[in-house]
Amino acid sequence: MSGSVGKARLAVAGSLLAVLLVAALSGFLAGAVAGEEGLDVAAGRSFAAVVFVLAMVAISGAWWWTRRRAARFGLSAGRYMRVGRRIQRGKVPEDPAELPAAIDIATRQRRVLSVQSRRWVWWLLGAAALLWLANAVAQLFAHNYGYACFSFLLGGLTLINPLSMRRQRRRLEAVERALRAQDTPGAPSTS
Repeated sequence: MSGSVGKARLAVAGSLLAVLLVAALSGFLAGAVAGEEGLDVAAGRSFAAVVFVLAMVAISGAWWWTRRRAARFGLSAGRYMRVGRRIQRGKVPEDPAELPAAIDIATRQRRVLSVQSRRWVWWLLGAAALLWLANAVAQLFAHNYGYACFSFLLGGLTLINPLSMRRQRRRLEAVERALRAQDTPGAPSTS
């Protein structure tokens, strides 16, 4: 048991370090390249430090929130996150102790999906994607190929969420049906 816990902690620590490294590197690149007169290493270091600190604060806040939420259901933060990942994949946890947390996570995901499916959100995401793509074309005409690629990337990332929402909704509906079946006495098991 302690070996698997150690491996899980090592995996979490590795993931956190990777996120912080990517944040610092992207901050450095954004700060160093943002200058108009070429590469500014001092600005890159400063910007990297700011982005690193902001990433640390965001990670700490998210971890605190997850631990507090998991404690409400008597679970560890890692176990609570595993339940959330299983629900995102469309699977119901087998352990009955995890079912209240699974119901809570599914309810919160349903709330998020209902907000995202509103008409004004679609218009806002479409407008944001259009602006990023228009900026990319303008950067191409100005021969700023790095900024153009960055704008194309952000325009594409803006469009990913609406395109993947249908699949998320289907998976969540499957989880909700399975949770209702497990809640009903005498219902067949979905495991």
